[in-house]
Amino acid sequence: MNWIAVKYFSLDQDLRELSDYLHARGLNHRITEEHGQQCLWVLDETVIPALQEFLAQYSQGAVTLDAAPPPVTATHYSPPSLLQQAVQVPVVIALVLLSALGAFLVDANSPLVNWFGFQDFSERRIIPLGELFASGELWRLVTPIFLHFGIFHVLFNSLWMWDLGRRLEYLMGPIQFLLFVIITGAASNLAQFFWSGPGFGGMSGVVYALVGFIAIRQRLVPHPLVAVAPALIGFMLFWLVLCMSGVVDYFIAGSVANAAHLGGLIAGAVYALATRHFYRR
Repeated sequence: MNWIAVKYFSLDQDLRELSDYLHARGLNHRITEEHGQQCLWVLDETVIPALQEFLAQYSQGAVTLDAAPPPVTATHYSPPSLLQQAVQVPVVIALVLLSALGAFLVDANSPLVNWFGFQDFSERRIIPLGELFASGELWRLVTPIFLHFGIFHVLFNSLWMWDLGRRLEYLMGPIQFLLFVIITGAASNLAQFFWSGPGFGGMSGVVYALVGFIAIRQRLVPHPLVAVAPALIGFMLFWLVLCMSGVVDYFIAGSVANAAHLGGLIAGAVYALATRHFYRR
């Protein structure tokens, strides 16, 4: 469940009577300080139209808050289904599906993998970055994020994208979130390319960009949509350090794209700094 901002009030306005009035009528809400104002939040979006009309009248002094509220009939809250949640985050769903496609192509040893890789391996040579740009195949800066090597690789990244990515898509909106994925995906891929060459893939660089964004955003401009447990951020940073130590490489086929992880983390943190005044809905 996500808190939804309904109305802002000045800091010097006493909202205790209003809050007591809403609580007495069974409306689950809270009031927080946001950017020099008081903000009223609710969980149930269905009450927003009627509540906004009431608050408009309240602000104009056209209503009186009765001390004795009328009886309230309890209603049962039904959380949105998985399908309803998926419809609200089309970019996250597209990323998960493309990751599944990339994992299938890698497992099937399909020649289509060459279209997703940072470089076309059918060339049997490492193409200089300048030549890659000159060829116009700029999509390769991003598409390696869809290549996955094994079921656990794609499941791990997809689960983190579903949990953390949904938060950012709710916060930013689909278009801005897609821009975030493109920028941080390209940054993490370039970091890995300059570190180890073109043979890599996976969404984990973008996942760490989500971690970096949330960690910085919550410190600068806290928001209920990205209020994840500090222990989760701590676990992801611990996993980053553990992978960079080389220990994990002994238990997997291949090696961990540590440069992509670190590059994504930094890119996400920088993105949060650059957009700290945005995404306040």
